[in-house]
Amino acid sequence: MSLKSQILPPSICDENTDLSQYVNDLITRSRSEQNSHFLSVTIETDYSDPLAILESIHQRNIPICYLEKPTNEFSIAAGEYLSVARFAGPQRFQEAQIWADQILSQTVVAGDHKIAGTGPTLFLSATFENAPENPNLPPPLEIFLPRWQVLRKEGYNFLVFNVEITPESSSSNIIREFKDQTAKIKGLRFNSLTASDPRKVKVGSPEENYDYENGVAEALLEIRKKKLSKIVLSRQLTFSTDAPLPPFPIAHCLREKFSDCHTFCISQPDQGLMVGATPETLLRTTGNSFETEALAGSAPRGLSAGKDAHWGKTLLGREKEILEHKLVIQSILRRLASIGIENCKEGRSRVLRLANLQHAKTPLKAKPVHGIHPFEALSALHPTPAMGGSPREVALPLVEKIEQKPRTWYSGVTGWIDNRGRGEFVVPIRCGKILPNKLTLYAGAGLVEGSNPQQEKKETDWKLQAMLEVITGRTTLPES
Repeated sequence: MSLKSQILPPSICDENTDLSQYVNDLITRSRSEQNSHFLSVTIETDYSDPLAILESIHQRNIPICYLEKPTNEFSIAAGEYLSVARFAGPQRFQEAQIWADQILSQTVVAGDHKIAGTGPTLFLSATFENAPENPNLPPPLEIFLPRWQVLRKEGYNFLVFNVEITPESSSSNIIREFKDQTAKIKGLRFNSLTASDPRKVKVGSPEENYDYENGVAEALLEIRKKKLSKIVLSRQLTFSTDAPLPPFPIAHCLREKFSDCHTFCISQPDQGLMVGATPETLLRTTGNSFETEALAGSAPRGLSAGKDAHWGKTLLGREKEILEHKLVIQSILRRLASIGIENCKEGRSRVLRLANLQHAKTPLKAKPVHGIHPFEALSALHPTPAMGGSPREVALPLVEKIEQKPRTWYSGVTGWIDNRGRGEFVVPIRCGKILPNKLTLYAGAGLVEGSNPQQEKKETDWKLQAMLEVITGRTTLPES
């Protein structure tokens, strides 16, 4: 049950808005009910760049979540736990849904939050695996209400601050914190001279988690036995570095190079920071509609328009690529139907052209979706056949057996959802995990009948090279 105040919250806020009477009334109510609640304040501000803000204020081991898609003119970043929960096991998304509903029901809102991503917003990161929590690895699912978030959307810019209201709260302290946080972020002075160049960090030779071509051959043997129709095998290349790599300059290069992708950063205490640019959207929700997509098949870019078109036509016309894409679409439709979404409309397949690769992409949209929570859809979709395989119950144990190391955030889920049910979740791929003196790069490829071990390794090389070029300036992988 949400905290009710006799004083209405201001519908529009800026840094000069007097919140003292409203906060005093909330504290009084909290004392009378002996409950804790949350206040979320949204203020519109002048131009801001969420990634630049992260670059200026981020400190090691401070949790963050950042997503940006330049072609959509959208960028969001959040940091610091105000309230956090972690879940493991096959019901992790359902348990996160219960927690999320409770947190949002206990939150009151001040300021204009009509634009998606303003107002109280929860940020989620889930690993590929749902296994019980290992203290040395990221939790299978973490969801948090941040202390602050920043948003840029089509010319609008917002700051959002969240604070806990308890019977022991002090109005003056809360107002001071609000003003301090606002001044801290609004008053940032960006200095490009202090930005680090990742190419100045020496990156050693890679160590790989297993022999990829042998792993592909083993998986194809299982496909020929008709035990599964598709499996996705990934690679992990780990490099030593002579200094910590700067994640935000890497993210900046990625967003400039891959503007049709979601650039992202994920960080949790003692778990390093994942940075990448993913072409894969798992779920977009407007509150009454769900959108997802089938993304499968890869081809290089051509040096000429004709060669580019040849590779694009191959993606949409070659038997192996058609089969891989069809399997992904069919699996997504089955999984959505399993939670009651039968009205999913399939868009036309098209080629998604990125700076270094082309993919076959088919959008899928369901409307209306009343009574179905977005986390139900996440649970049904994750991991998609584009990340794990099909059937899921056969593919995933084989992935674990062959790959030997947990993927953790790679091919998991990250994203956000606000208190009006609007949100977006992506699959972290084409990425690298940064630790103080270590870098791990990830890439994978989908295998179906007709796949070739050498060609699949070449496809993962293309994907790995995109990250490595941004980090080192090299276009080829070093010898291991």
